[in-house]
Amino acid sequence: MLNRSHIRYVTILIATVLSGGGILAFSSPNSAAFELTVTGPEKVIFDSDVSGCDSHHLPDAPARAFRDDRGRMILFAPNFQNRAFVGYGFDSLKPDCDSRFMAAGKAQPDLLDDRTWIHAIYTNDGRNVYALGSASFMPYRHEMPCKGRTKRIDCWINGLVTLKSTDGGKTFDYLGQPPHHAPFPPPEPYRDDRKRAPSYVTVTNIINWQNYLYAIVWRREEEWKNSRNCLVRAPANDPSSWQVWDGNDFIDAARLTDQGWQVKQTDCARVGPSGITSIRGLVRHEGTNTFIAIYQHRQRNKDGSDRHGMFYSTSPDMKNWSEPKFLLDEDLDPDAGPGDPFAAYATMIDEDSQDRLFSTVDDEASLVFVRLIPKPHNGKWRVPRQLVRFPVSITK
Repeated sequence: MLNRSHIRYVTILIATVLSGGGILAFSSPNSAAFELTVTGPEKVIFDSDVSGCDSHHLPDAPARAFRDDRGRMILFAPNFQNRAFVGYGFDSLKPDCDSRFMAAGKAQPDLLDDRTWIHAIYTNDGRNVYALGSASFMPYRHEMPCKGRTKRIDCWINGLVTLKSTDGGKTFDYLGQPPHHAPFPPPEPYRDDRKRAPSYVTVTNIINWQNYLYAIVWRREEEWKNSRNCLVRAPANDPSSWQVWDGNDFIDAARLTDQGWQVKQTDCARVGPSGITSIRGLVRHEGTNTFIAIYQHRQRNKDGSDRHGMFYSTSPDMKNWSEPKFLLDEDLDPDAGPGDPFAAYATMIDEDSQDRLFSTVDDEASLVFVRLIPKPHNGKWRVPRQLVRFPVSITK
C-alpha cells in the first residue's frame, strides 16, 4: 500500500512529466548544467505529535547539524527552547528534551535578550561549539505598545547574536553580555511606531572554506524591495571578528573585545538573485566546489500562474549566483487555506558528509524542511509540525 509520502511523490512526478519537465527539476535555457533533482518520497525525521517532548516542542528554524567529540550527529531545528536531536544519522536521531539555551525573556528591546533561536553552528573539535542565534524582540509578548498594530509580529526587531558551548553543545551561553553579544545588531534603534524595523533576521549554516567561515545573512529593511541576502565571514582560526561583503571587498563589521562585540559596520551588499527572500541553506558540492543555496520562492509565469516551493541557486564564489531553479513543489504559508499544511525553513544536509559541520555534499544529499500541519482544537487551530527530508541527486 502506498503511504502518504509515496502518493505525494507520485502525484508531483506525474504532474511534472505531463508539463514537459524532468523529475522535479527545472532549468532555464541560460542556466548551468549543474542540476538538483528530488529522487524519492519524503521521510519524516520528527513528528511533534508522535515524539515531541511536550506541546511546545515545535521545529521553528532550519535544520543545523554538527558532529560532536563522540562522533554523534547533533541536529538543531529549534524554537526558542533550542532543543536538539542526537544520533549517528537521520534514521537514528532521537529528541533530547533538555533545553540547551533559553534567552532571559526581557522586555527591553535594546538588550536583544527576549527570545533566541540557534541558527548557525561552528566547531573544529566537537567540544567547543560556537553559534549564531536569531534574537528577537516582539512587543506583543510584553503587552507593550506598537502604533497601528494589526499583527503580532508588528514592531518586531531582530539581530544576530553569538553563543558558545564548552560541553559539546549540551549548554550554551552568550559570547558577550547583552546587548554586546550581537555582531549583527539591528541597524537602527527600536521604535514602537515602525511596524517593520530594519533587522538582521536569519543566517544560514556556516561553511568553512579556504581559512574562513562563511554564511549568508538576511537583512530586512522597512521596504521589502531593499531587503537582501548578504555574505559575511570570519577567520576560521579566530571567530572573534566578522566581515561583510560590500560589493567590492570584505570590510570589518564587528570585533569581539573584553566588553563584547564592537560593531563597526551594519551595511552590506546584496548577494543572490533579486526578488528572493532569505536564503536558509548553504552547502558546497565537493566534486565541483560549487556552492548551493536553498530557499523558498515563488516563480511567476507569463500566463499569470506561479510555481512555488523550494528553489536553489548555484555559485562558484558565494558572491555571484545563478537565477532561481525549481526543486520541489510545496505549498508555502500564503498558499495554504485553513487546515492546509505548508512548508518552511528549507536547507540541505548530506548525512554522510565528512565535514564536521555537514556543510559539504557529494552527489546525494537530503532536502530538509519543516512542515506545519494545522489541526482543529477546541474551536481554534493548533499547529503541530514535522521535520521531513527528501532525497536529492546532484548532477553536472
